[in-house]
Amino acid sequence: MAGSTQESDRRGQIKLTSTQETLLITLYSRWQDFYSPRPLLGDRWSAEAMERVLEQTTEARSRTRGGMVSGLPLLVLRARLFDEWTAEFLAENERATVVHLACGLDTRALRLRDRCGPGVTWIDVDFPDVIELRRRMEIPEPRRAADGYSYDMVASSVVDAGWLDSLPAGKPTLVIFEGLTMYLSPDEGRGLIRRLLGRFGTGQLVFDSVSTASRFVLNTVPGVKGLWTFKFDWAIDDPGALCASCPGLVLATSLRLWDMPGLERLPWPMRLAAFVASWIPILRDVSRMNRFNF
Repeated sequence: MAGSTQESDRRGQIKLTSTQETLLITLYSRWQDFYSPRPLLGDRWSAEAMERVLEQTTEARSRTRGGMVSGLPLLVLRARLFDEWTAEFLAENERATVVHLACGLDTRALRLRDRCGPGVTWIDVDFPDVIELRRRMEIPEPRRAADGYSYDMVASSVVDAGWLDSLPAGKPTLVIFEGLTMYLSPDEGRGLIRRLLGRFGTGQLVFDSVSTASRFVLNTVPGVKGLWTFKFDWAIDDPGALCASCPGLVLATSLRLWDMPGLERLPWPMRLAAFVASWIPILRDVSRMNRFNF
């Protein structure tokens, strides 16, 4: 998440504030993946965006050392899984709305542009600082089309109520929030989901969550997440329990981190670590990828 504004140096490279630097975690993981021998996602737009802050890749590498640096490919697999779920939704709904909450520097709208039907409206939402940062980094906007496809960005905190009123509500809607729930309080998270269900008639929610054990480890054990200073708040041990507190929500899929498609393509030390972690109770449910119908 972003704080105050950024600067450009004399060479035109963009300086990030300390809070904006947290956006480098996922961007850096996709940059690494793009230049790997066997890319899992192959996101060229993220690679190009990372080049614009290349002077800070050393900083990103330094601050993600420890447990998190070895887990960067898992962030790429999470992005790929959410891309696949989004593509499935778009295949079933040629006229739909896709809302990407806390989009950060993600280029999912570009990666999936060719999967969007003629009546798709895609909306990226994040803090005003982040939307401005996207523009300063010259992340391209997906091409519009005469057949009805449209793309827009909304500059707002997702926990504010007003931004939702301006979004179209007449089509099946997919709402994606990747790497967001754990930064919200439980009341903020449940309130956001209820507002989304109240605004849109039918569709899906796609988001990841962390367990109570994962939150404790990431917030208290030195070195696990490198030198980043963020804190996790909302832990969801049972995604299905959200259905009781958010009427209209129906759990369709919930995958453990260690069950994500594509793990077999990771280097063998990481595959071995994932196998071992899947048998350790405190690590078994460290994170889940969830898909809900409503």
